[in-house]
Parts: sequence; structure tokens; C-alpha cells
Amino acid sequence: MNTRWRLFLSYVAVMVVLVAVLSFAVRGLAVRAVSNHMAGTMGMGGAGTMMGDVEGAVGAGVNEAILWGALAGVVAAAIASYLVSGWITRPLGRMAEVADRVAAGDFQQRVSHESGDEIGRFAAAFDNMAGQLQKTEEVRQELLGTISHEIRTPLATIEGYMQGLMDGVVAAEPKTYELVRREAARLGRLVTDIERLSRLEAGAETITPRKLAVAEAIETVVAPLRPQFAHSDLSLAVSCPDPCPDVWADPDKFAQILGNLLSNALRFTPAGGLVKVDVTLRGALVAFAVEDNGVGIPAEDLPHVFERFYRVDKSRSSSGGGSGIGLAVAKALAEQMGGSINVESLAGSYTRFTFLLPRA
Repeated sequence: MNTRWRLFLSYVAVMVVLVAVLSFAVRGLAVRAVSNHMAGTMGMGGAGTMMGDVEGAVGAGVNEAILWGALAGVVAAAIASYLVSGWITRPLGRMAEVADRVAAGDFQQRVSHESGDEIGRFAAAFDNMAGQLQKTEEVRQELLGTISHEIRTPLATIEGYMQGLMDGVVAAEPKTYELVRREAARLGRLVTDIERLSRLEAGAETITPRKLAVAEAIETVVAPLRPQFAHSDLSLAVSCPDPCPDVWADPDKFAQILGNLLSNALRFTPAGGLVKVDVTLRGALVAFAVEDNGVGIPAEDLPHVFERFYRVDKSRSSSGGGSGIGLAVAKALAEQMGGSINVESLAGSYTRFTFLLPRA
């Protein structure tokens, strides 16, 4: 039995009970009142016969009045319950239909119930949920397409070299094997980045914060990169207040964030450029700014740099511009450690990434 008929029968049941109680009460009170009144005003001689006639007449009148009143009440209750139940259940039925279509993959369906009552708020929440599901599906499809493209590129390179080796077109020399190994390593890094990002977004990545000495933590990240900066003819400067503060962070995750930002600066800063790491205090937070005077980021791309697989240069492959996951991972790590990250840039001038972590 659906909700509409349940509401309808509940109205009818209430009306029947009300009529039954009312009929017994009215009949008993009316007959008793008439009997008492007649007994007080008339003698006992002919009063008995007259009292019986009066009681019968009053009882018949009350019964007729109750019958017609009950009939009118039941009809009115039936009409009201049918209309009210229809008003309540119609949008619910519509939502059930839309839910079935959404479950079938049609995420563009909406209920669009304009009322401001509880049902209207429920319909608005349902429409919002359907909208979020539609966005999630769009992101999923885009993500699958991007991942397949990113994986296809190194696989095609590996397949091409291996086919060339089999056909004798490509020489079987160390240089060829190194190219194949490099593409395989690139593919492995992509899979690792995707796995790390999925764990972060699912909250499955283990974060173990502790008191971390900033000066030592920065040097741990910077030291292995200094030869690469020197080879690329880039200057690397680190500045920290005296005494350098401590932060509350996971050492490995801190190294991932700073290392990713420095790698980006190394990749996109031309020879002769300068990369700076500045540490400043901001109340209960410590700010780490990684700034370079490289190619910069266009203003229209700034809101998207932390999105998965987003690249400023759409024509750049992952071999030259990274997988497009590093900044998304950095953002997720900073937020899970109670901080945040942002970017400022001017195309052709500079880029400054700043991430904040809680001060120990």
C-alpha cells in the first residue's frame, strides 16, 4: 500500500472514530437531559407515556443528525485526505522516478519542486545531490581519459623501441635500453603518483606529525637538489629567521611538498635564474615560500594549478612537464597536516608558491 492510500485511510479511520464517539456522547447526553427536564416539570401520571414519546423522538432526531453529519464529515475528510495526500506524495513519486533515472546514469535529471516546506527542502537537497553526482561523473570520465592518455604515451614509446629491436631497425645498444628503462620508470612514477593521490583523497595516507626543526628539514630536501641547480646554472637561496622556528608536521610529507615545489621551480626557471626559499612567521603558522623568476603562470591558469593532471602548457608531455599530479598531492598533504597552500604568479616574471603549516 502506497503512502497516499495510507494517509487517506488514516484520515477516514480518525473520522469514523470521531463520529462514533460523538454519536454515543450526544445521544446519551441529549436523551438524559430531556428526561431530567421533563421529569421535573410534569407530574408522574401521564409523564411516563409522554417521556417515552419524547425520548424516542429525541433519539431519532439525534440519530438522523449524527448520520447526516457523519456522512458529510466522512465525505469532507475523504476529499481533504485525498487532496492532501496527493499534494504530499506527488513530489515524492517524482523523486522516486528521478532517482531511478539517476541510478541508471542520467545525472541531468532534477525534481524542481518550488515549495518552501519540508518536501521542498528535501527536493532541493535531492537536486543538489544529483548535481554533485553529475560533477563527480564528469570528473571521473575526464580523469579516466587523462590517465589513459598519460599511460598510453610511455607504453607506445616502449612498444616502439621493442618492436624496433625485434625487427633490427633499432640498434641493441645501451643507449636504447636506457631509453626504454627511462620510459618504464616514467610509467612507474605516474602509477605511484596516482596511487598516492587516491590514498590522500580517501584519507588512507598515514600522517604522523611531530615537532620538526625547519632549518634541518629544509636542508634535508635542498642538499640533494643543489647539484641539479648548479648544472642548470640556477642560484638557490634559503632564508629563515633567527632562531628558525619549529613546525608540527610529518617529516616525509614536508619533504614531499617542498621537494615538489623546488622541482617545479628547477624545471620552469631558465638558466641564470634565481630560486628562493623564504621562511616567515604568521601567528600560529609558519609560511614557506618557494619563489622563482622563471616563465610564470598565466592568470587564467592560476585557479587550476592544483587540479589533478592540469598543465599550464597543454602541449607539454609528462616527460617535460611532470604528470600534473604533484601539486594536487602537495595541496592534499598540506591540508591534512592542518595547513594550506596557495600560488601567486605573473606570466614571464615570477611564480611564488606558499604553504603554511602549524607552528610547534
